[in-house]
Order: sequence, then structure tokens, then C-alpha cells
Amino acid sequence: MPNRFWSLIVLAAVGFGWVFGCPHGNFWVKITATVCVLCAGALLAAGVPCRRDEWCLREVMIGVGAAVLLYGIFWAGDALAAAVFGFAPRQVEAIYAIRELGHPWMVGAVLLLVTSPGEEVFWRGYVQRQAVLRWGSRPGFAIAALLYGAVHLASGNVMLVMAALVAGLFWSALYSWRGNLTACIVSHALWTVGVFLLFPIR
Repeated sequence: MPNRFWSLIVLAAVGFGWVFGCPHGNFWVKITATVCVLCAGALLAAGVPCRRDEWCLREVMIGVGAAVLLYGIFWAGDALAAAVFGFAPRQVEAIYAIRELGHPWMVGAVLLLVTSPGEEVFWRGYVQRQAVLRWGSRPGFAIAALLYGAVHLASGNVMLVMAALVAGLFWSALYSWRGNLTACIVSHALWTVGVFLLFPIR
């Protein structure tokens, strides 16, 4: 497990480095390819991390509520960051500029159907689960969230790294609480589409 685990983490670092650090190629094509490869690697390494019976109304509604809560956290965090860090508004605007690299319907489809479920399968369903099995609940929780934030360092955008770390901690906590991916996938999908397309903070 250790070699396979760290091999996939290195693959994630390389993939996100390519997405954020390489100026060539369309962002949405690169993130789609990267997440699909990571998701496939996780499924091959550990199997499907969820069961059909976990997709119930209760878990879906918890995911909806979690998305609303996370949006509120980011709304407040944006105001705080803008007051504390002079560079924050400029970097947040740079994140939102990524929207212009694809048609809104295509971007929405990628967020809903690819990156949100795929990232949850990899980061929570594989990385966090394996980290908890190896190092215990609290260390595994922290390691998974920190790794999720760390792979965004290639962007060179402090606000994006902070956002990924906050979101990673949030979804890792949600996964620890619920013990399945349903609420995490729903929350991730609704939050990304909401904050990025439907109700942008900036």
C-alpha cells in the first residue's frame, strides 16, 4: 500500500503541476484529463469507494446543506482576506478568470460531472481512507487535507491554495462524519458550480 499510495500522490502533484503550472493547453481539458487519470488510479488501487445504498435522500440533503455552509464560509473568508491581504482581490479575480477559458455550459458540466465526483473519489475515497487506515483517524484526516491543499501550490496563487486547504479540511471533516462519499460529492459539485458560475463571490 505505501508505494502505491505515494505513487498516486506524486502523480497527483505532477498532474496538478501540469494543470496550473504549464501555460500550454486549455485549463479545462487538462483538469479533466488529470482528474480522470487520478480517479482511475484510485479505483484500480482500492476499488469503488462507495455503495449504491449510500445514495439516499438524507445524504444528498446533508450534501446540499454542506454546500450552502461552505459557500457562507467562503463569502465571509473573502471579505476577511480582502481586508487583511492587499493581494487577495487580484488573486481571486485571477481564479475567476479561468471561467473565460471555456463555454459556461461546458465548464458547468466539467465541474458537476468530472472534477467534483472525481476529486472526491480520489482525495476522500482513496487518499483519506488509506491515510486513516495507515496512520489513524486524526493524522489521516490532516494528511489528506494538507495534500489536497499542497497540490495547488503549482498555481502560485496564495488565495487558491488557501481555498483548497479550507475546502479540503471541510470535505475531509464531512467524510469523517458521514463515512461515505455521497454528501461530499453533492457538496463539492453544488459548491463549485455555485461559487464559480451561479453565485460568484466576485
